[in-house]
Amino acid sequence: MSAADRMAALLTTQTRQRVDFGALAGAADAGDSSLANSPRRRRILADAARTLATRGLATLPKGKDGWDHSAHPPLPRWVRRPPATRPPGRQPTPRAYVEQLAFATTMYLSTADHALLGPINALLRDEPDAEVVPLADRSYQLYGDEKRLKNIERHHLVTKGFLNLTTHLRARPTPAPLAMFELGPAPWLLIVENTAAFTSLREILGTWPDRSQVGWLAFGEGDHLIASLPTALTSFRERHHPVNTMLLYADLDLDGLRCAQKASERARAAGLPPLQPALGLYQALLNQTPRVHPPATTDDAHTAAAWLPPELAEPVTELLTTGLVLRHEALALPQLRTLLNPASPLLHQIRGGATSQF
Repeated sequence: MSAADRMAALLTTQTRQRVDFGALAGAADAGDSSLANSPRRRRILADAARTLATRGLATLPKGKDGWDHSAHPPLPRWVRRPPATRPPGRQPTPRAYVEQLAFATTMYLSTADHALLGPINALLRDEPDAEVVPLADRSYQLYGDEKRLKNIERHHLVTKGFLNLTTHLRARPTPAPLAMFELGPAPWLLIVENTAAFTSLREILGTWPDRSQVGWLAFGEGDHLIASLPTALTSFRERHHPVNTMLLYADLDLDGLRCAQKASERARAAGLPPLQPALGLYQALLNQTPRVHPPATTDDAHTAAAWLPPELAEPVTELLTTGLVLRHEALALPQLRTLLNPASPLLHQIRGGATSQF
């Protein structure tokens, strides 16, 4: 076995892409007791390195720093194994689908797509009128895993309109409920994104002198708020306490405003009243001291602030692009208590004169 062969054998056992040439030289020495003391050793090792490169088993360094020039011929300090080749993808075996999934027979689908559709196909074939159940229940039934369909609404077949939860999966999402507190009988709901502000407002509204002015207070943030908004309808129905006004108080930063926009869209899709910004709280928040934050681009700031009416959108856009944000904590409990005056109508103070157009 040649020095190149012994080096090649060692390369097959390595897991790292880059292999020290000293280890390869050691493998050559171990297979030939005379090589270590041979005056031609350096030449033999250099020839072996070139042979590895010629065979496509290793890539030699390109830069001068990758070579040892202390003697002639120069030797590489390391070699790089070629990246592992991926086996060619296999086209899934064609299969028969029920009429509702006929799209699967005319478009290219991955093995994972077919693995998803197989149990759904069996459900539609055997129980085409199956009761619509919680998504986690259906996931467990079809795949033996209650979380298998957790993010199915983001799957490309769903987002492109090919797969429908109700029609094909006979299932419905069951998000965690929105945390809601019925503080009074008034027909409005205020959603607060931050726990500190929520706790402060709950304390203030819980002791409001005129209880007829107080409605619902809810806590929700980020993806949880967006997913859980439709559950508010159940709370309204169970308590026989519907609302005609829904307001949101989120942080004045990109994340908070983007969440507000998505939540507003979700509320509209669920048949809830329009989700309006709590302008009275926002106007007061804008008068507080902002904190430094990496600046947003003009486009990002303008798009995020579009949820607010023009008189707030403009200063908020300027705030975000100059590298500042305003979080709820800037409008602390004492300021909130001063802002909300029991001598004035509560909803008007929270809305700040907002109308249903927002």
